[in-house]
Amino acid sequence: MLVVCIGDEARSRGLSPDILLQLIPYIIPEAVMFAIPATCLFSCCVVFGRLAADNELIAIQTMGLSKSVIILPAVAMAFMLSLFAVWINDVSFAWSYWGIEKVVLKSSDKIVYGILRNEGSFKTDKFSIEVQGVDGRKLIKPVIVINFSKDETIRVEAHEAELTILPEKHSLKITMSRGSVDREGQVEKIFFADTADYEVSLKSPEDIAKDSGSPTHLYLRQIKGEIDQQVADLERMNRENAVRACGQIMGGDMYGLTSDSWQTRMEDLYDGEKRLGRLHVVPHRRWANGFSCFAFAIIGIPVALRMKTPNYATTFGVCFLPILLLYYPLFMVGLDGAKAGTLPPYAAWLGNLACIGLGACLMYREFRR
Repeated sequence: MLVVCIGDEARSRGLSPDILLQLIPYIIPEAVMFAIPATCLFSCCVVFGRLAADNELIAIQTMGLSKSVIILPAVAMAFMLSLFAVWINDVSFAWSYWGIEKVVLKSSDKIVYGILRNEGSFKTDKFSIEVQGVDGRKLIKPVIVINFSKDETIRVEAHEAELTILPEKHSLKITMSRGSVDREGQVEKIFFADTADYEVSLKSPEDIAKDSGSPTHLYLRQIKGEIDQQVADLERMNRENAVRACGQIMGGDMYGLTSDSWQTRMEDLYDGEKRLGRLHVVPHRRWANGFSCFAFAIIGIPVALRMKTPNYATTFGVCFLPILLLYYPLFMVGLDGAKAGTLPPYAAWLGNLACIGLGACLMYREFRR
């Protein structure tokens, strides 16, 4: 799972091996988060499949003991493992995310240099660079287009340039020498013989604020305070809208009631309500993710006992099939519905409840045998 997660980061961000090595401590919680539930199911299949195949259950019953003496401790361990998995989920979504973002930001210039060496061009929604070659940290005859805003774009052609990352500003400084600047709307180019510096924001302040307040990347301990704050913000927005609407109605400002400012206010209100809904979903999602270990164990134990085979691969396949067809579709349907607001936040538990219900039925039949 660690290799898969590292490969995904390398593919999506174009990272070099030295940067990937720095990411490993932050990727480990994510890898463990995915590995634990499957490992729990696999362990149940191996242990209880061998116990049943070696007639250990029959030996226990001939001693006048119930099967629960070996089943309940495993269920209790799966429960404790689920609590640990919830914590790992919390670490992965919050600490790991910001750690990865920090490493990638500090290495942004290396990423850009690597892409320019291999492809000769690099493009984002903020800026684009095309070069004839790269010599160390020098860009040979670069052509740089910087989009400061929708209405302000400049094109810079230089003899050479150098990139420097500014982590504290979330920006990239481009130092160019001997070139020209062509600003959109200007008739003539501006030539410079010395050097010229331009800073390009890698993430706008709005994007940084949005990410920092995203429910997905908050710790569970922060959710309660964020919910209270979001409720207070929504109440304030509703009061302000009510006061503004009353003032416009009493003043006969019918044009103001249909202006674009009201559309902006309604969009802000909608975004606030959507964020509040996501804040309510996050705890259910992480607890449901963690307790998939418990749900998988409840299914794996009775199936392994019923099959009575030491071939753990067969038992694991038989157990994983209903999980694949039942748990994951229900989990995604419940989670997507909860995010969209069409289902309550606790719908994220649908997959767990289905697996636990099926496993409980199988467990009951096993105890009755």
